[in-house]
Amino acid sequence: MRRRPVVTVKDVWRALDERFPFSHCAEWDNVGILLGDPAAPVRSVLIALDATPAVLGNLRRRPADLLVTHHPVVFTPLKSIRPDRGPSAAAFSLLRMGVAVISAHTNADAAPRGVSHAMALRLGLRGIRPLIPGEPSSGACKVVVFVPPSHAEAVLDAAAEAGGARIGGYTRCSFRSPGTGTFLGGPDSAPRYGKPGKEERVEEVRLETVAPGSGVQAVTRAVRKAHPYEEPAIDIVPLQGGALGGGIGIVGELPEPLPLDRALDAVRRALRPSWIHVAGPRRKRVGRVAIVGGSGAEFADAAREAGADLYITGDVKYHQALEAAAGEMAVADIGHASGERWILPEFRRVIQSRFPGAVAARVIMEEEPLRAVPAGGTRGGEKP
Repeated sequence: MRRRPVVTVKDVWRALDERFPFSHCAEWDNVGILLGDPAAPVRSVLIALDATPAVLGNLRRRPADLLVTHHPVVFTPLKSIRPDRGPSAAAFSLLRMGVAVISAHTNADAAPRGVSHAMALRLGLRGIRPLIPGEPSSGACKVVVFVPPSHAEAVLDAAAEAGGARIGGYTRCSFRSPGTGTFLGGPDSAPRYGKPGKEERVEEVRLETVAPGSGVQAVTRAVRKAHPYEEPAIDIVPLQGGALGGGIGIVGELPEPLPLDRALDAVRRALRPSWIHVAGPRRKRVGRVAIVGGSGAEFADAAREAGADLYITGDVKYHQALEAAAGEMAVADIGHASGERWILPEFRRVIQSRFPGAVAARVIMEEEPLRAVPAGGTRGGEKP
């Protein structure tokens, strides 16, 4: 009887990385394997938005080897890890239980089939496309390296392993053109081809690939390590407005236009939010819908420019609501967690499809931490 290979924390990370590239995160974010040993075995996974007390309690009752969260368990640098300090209390408990943590945050927001896409599918939108194409903070670059043909594959392998060579749902993206490289090594050089003091002409390949802004250094280090030359020639070319696939938010069409109240009923049934706060016109026919999961009120202008009749997001502030109230596009605030949590079943699908029968994964779909309580009392505009 053949034994199944052991699945490790890093194996799960790789599976998630293929769908939600961790290098395509915002510069300010903290994602990846945040706690635990990457080589530790994984047989069971719990998936949640946050490492809340309820999630930690669930782990104590039903232990798991790995916790996968959307929001980073460790976000800002910790000066200490103690059970009585809020920012580090969850990390302390998880380390004590021996539970590793992978967090996939803005990389899961920006991926082509990320957070907003999962929400759009549940709502049944058609013709889905990014609201704002590109990663959360672009900075995408082209990485050009000149390498002997015999080592071109190894260099591309290294770039891809480090998080480069990805455009949207495609990996190992590159372009190659042949040419001749020349060099004259000094007396202290150790060239792979030829001898110091003699000018050499070598057949080379111009290998071009890409890297996200947050991953340029890692990709460059990996390319240097895989390159056979003592001093490889590497060009880093910023891509003006460059985007490596995916983007912020989604815009698409309802199967058929609906009055606003019926469109909001569809949102209620599909996303099951704890509550919906609406600003904008009360009577509106909704055909085109824009979505940004989590906090997305700042992208309302992009939704208007895309011709959206209804914009669904979370964490709308007072003055943003006032602006929406004066406009022609309805804005529905469904809360932060109510939208984002629909990426959690996608995390589970990725893990279970990659490791069928080897890893058990379960999801906790938590409600909004804020509860809606009827205010009662006076009506708007009346004096107390």
